[in-house]
Order: sequence, then structure tokens, then C-alpha cells
Amino acid sequence: MANTTSKRRQRGSIRPHGDGFQVRVYAGHDPLTKKEIRLTEQAETWPEAEKIRTRLLNQVDEQRHPKTQVTMGFLLDRWLSVAELDVDTSYARAEGIIRNYLKPTFGDLKAGKLTAEMLELFYARLRHCQEQCEGRRNGKTDPQTKQKHVCEPLAANTVRKIHFILRPALNRGLRWGYVTSNVAALAEPPS
Repeated sequence: MANTTSKRRQRGSIRPHGDGFQVRVYAGHDPLTKKEIRLTEQAETWPEAEKIRTRLLNQVDEQRHPKTQVTMGFLLDRWLSVAELDVDTSYARAEGIIRNYLKPTFGDLKAGKLTAEMLELFYARLRHCQEQCEGRRNGKTDPQTKQKHVCEPLAANTVRKIHFILRPALNRGLRWGYVTSNVAALAEPPS
């Protein structure tokens, strides 16, 4: 006689990885890239891994995970294309800030991986040196320009403008389902 009780396949996986366990949960397909989205986290113990799997499954079931794995560069470009900036100079200024400061630092980062801590450290580095050299190149000669690098801080007002571009861009990303929270709202710009 055939077994009439069907066993449902367990969703998500836990597997040994390094000194702990890796938890992976399937979260659908990225509508832009058509690739699978898998939420992944690490745990030190098996019970902790089971709790993480349950939490990730709840996020998927409640659709609280990013619907796509877009980069910050993509998000900023999308925001810029729909942003209602007052005049052409505002658009040019925003585009210049994105091109010169945001994309080189965060352009390839998945939008969902950005944190408030990353932003505050970025703001602090800019306030120390606008080229973000962290003092490593101060007084040393640049091989391309043959000139000595002298750290020059970016003006606090410019760093605030960077923040005031990130905040509405991440708000729009939140509305579009690219991120689950606006970390720029949590980060503090320089005063």
C-alpha cells in the first residue's frame, strides 16, 4: 500500500561552512536580471542556524526582502532619471556628486547591503580628505600627475549635499522594493 502521507520538502537549507553553518533561503527571481535571489546568512551553531532560517523564511513570506539585487549605481541612476529637481543646475550638481563621490565608493555595492555605519564612515573620510586617501598618500607624489598629494577635506556643506541625495534616492528605492529600509535616514550627516 502506498504511503498517503506526503512529506513536504523543507524550505531553505543549512549546511556546514567554515567554523559554523551557512543558511540559504530561495526568495524568487530578480525581475531585472532574471537571476535567482537567495538570502544568505552565517550562524555559529545549528540551533542559531534554524532560527535564522525561520526568520529569513518569514521575510520571504511577508515579502520584506529586496525584490531585486540592484547595485547602488543602478539605484542612483534610476533615482536621477525620475527626480524632480528644480533647475538644470540642481540636476547637474546631483549628477556630478553621484559620478564623483557616490559611484566610485558605492556603485558596485548591492543596495540592500548598504548600512548607516558605512555612510557615516564615508562622510568622515570625506571630511578628512576628499580623495578618501585616509592619510596614506599625504605628502607622497602621485605617479600620474607628478604632484605631491595634500589631504584637503571636503566641505561639510558638500558632504551634507551627498547625504541629501542619498536620502531621497533610498526612499525611492524603498518604495520600488529595491531596499528594505532607508539607511540614510539613520545616518547622521556632518553638522
